[in-house]
Amino acid sequence: MKKRFFYGFLVFSLLLTFLSTPAMAKQLNILVYPFENNGDKQYSWISAGMTDTVINDLTGIREVSVISNADRKKIMEETKFILSGLVEEETMVKVGKLMGANIIFSGSYMVSGNNIRVIARLINVETGKTKSSAKLDGTLDKIFALQDKVVLTLLSETGKASIAGVNKVNIAEAEKKKIKEKPRSTTAAYELYAKGLELQETNPKEALAYFKKALEIDGNYVSALIEVGFTAGGTLNLFDEALGYLNRADSILKARKTTNTADYATLMKNIGAVFGSKGDMDRAMQYFTDSQQIWANLGLQNTADYAKITVNIGKVYLSKGDLNRSLKYFTDSQVMWDRLGLQNTADYARLLMYIGVVYRDKGVLDSSLQYFTDSQQIQDKLGLQNTLGYAALMESIGTVYGSKGDLNRSLKYFTDSQQTREKLGLQNTAKYAALMGNIGIVYKGKGDLNRSLKYFTDSRVIWDSLGLQNTADYATLMKNIGDIYGSKGDLDNALKHFINSQEIKNRLGLQNTLGYAALLSNMGILYEKQGYKAMAGRYYRNAYDTYIRAGYVGPNKDKALSNARRLGY
Repeated sequence: MKKRFFYGFLVFSLLLTFLSTPAMAKQLNILVYPFENNGDKQYSWISAGMTDTVINDLTGIREVSVISNADRKKIMEETKFILSGLVEEETMVKVGKLMGANIIFSGSYMVSGNNIRVIARLINVETGKTKSSAKLDGTLDKIFALQDKVVLTLLSETGKASIAGVNKVNIAEAEKKKIKEKPRSTTAAYELYAKGLELQETNPKEALAYFKKALEIDGNYVSALIEVGFTAGGTLNLFDEALGYLNRADSILKARKTTNTADYATLMKNIGAVFGSKGDMDRAMQYFTDSQQIWANLGLQNTADYAKITVNIGKVYLSKGDLNRSLKYFTDSQVMWDRLGLQNTADYARLLMYIGVVYRDKGVLDSSLQYFTDSQQIQDKLGLQNTLGYAALMESIGTVYGSKGDLNRSLKYFTDSQQTREKLGLQNTAKYAALMGNIGIVYKGKGDLNRSLKYFTDSRVIWDSLGLQNTADYATLMKNIGDIYGSKGDLDNALKHFINSQEIKNRLGLQNTLGYAALLSNMGILYEKQGYKAMAGRYYRNAYDTYIRAGYVGPNKDKALSNARRLGY
């Protein structure tokens, strides 16, 4: 039987040939980079608040696409090792290029008494140069008006810019009016909210406290409700609490009759993400689909936001083991990225990896390897070698070579992945645990059962310390440990681990997946060794049927059928 590798955590965050699409002007993609505080540190919170406000104002404008603050933080976290030696200006432009931005909105500010001066800057990502800048004055008690002025001024300057292949921006008066009339909270609640944003990455518990204080002042503060949900659900794993706040935001937007908006589509995506993190993939799918439909209703199918929500839906299908539907959504998203001219970005490289994972799980290993290789070429070009995403890619390539039987090359890629993760200080993580499991599989294939069991045990220690025993990857680990005991002739211990694995998969609803089929096949082998031929035959037959439902076309499916027929099933 071919070696089976941990797959769940390799789908983190793909290309045979680039599709040929007609040349067309694309939507302007804007990165909002945090404004720098050049004055008293007590006003550092304004940076986070202003960045958030500018992004929210831009999100409602059809003529442009804006990169979310969460996406910016994510790419900066993933690339912090390679960004560490750059000055702020270089970092800003590097992040813009990684995310496919055309221009950057940024600048600086200084507070003096009640007065605040903002130097707003418009930066061309391709050249790295400032195209224009403007001095804007306001007061702290009227900070919302000042921030609106920043957005409208930068948009006006953007309209004068000419970028090859990008649509000229011409903001209608109705769009400007919408920005000025957008619901605002009180300045007191806003200050608490902004202080929460400032601490969100470094101290999420304190950030959560600030968001809740803002809500004590203004219970209808939708942005604060959303950020409470994001922090509680996405960072602190307080899923039920997160959903309570996000549902309050949902009710408020429904009461305001603003459900057919980009803001509401984003809220639906955030709720879906919490359900996904909670493991409720059916509810996650429901909210992701609702989000996608809103983007479509707004006529925004040709945008990065629509492409990203399509990827999210593909990832849910992948987690459910529906490889054919997953592949459809991933390839649909790829067509969108190609049309937008965003092939040379970190997101596109990640998408290629997802498609490679699908082909790998379908058993089409050469196609899988081609997608992984294309993803690697993009990441190499972007200088992303010392990132978590690159480590995941190396591990993915290692699993393909392992499935091909090239164990030495497989081990090399796993070792490369291990070194990167250790360089990033990520040893006590679920991804590292999965990697230890994969290295254990290689040593099992080499016949070194003792070393294999050591890696599996190291992996289990990490999973147990993280409290992640009720997960698909832990179930896979139990299966692999069972394999070792089976190979050592300890059939009772092997069966114990197989049953444990099966129970976890049953609880998670993973009966129609590739991993479940492999487990059933192994249980068939074990029962046959114990002399229970009828039981073995039924397990072989169930394994074959599961391979069919999972869309798998590799040799293990035919082997399971052959074994079933040999035993009369």
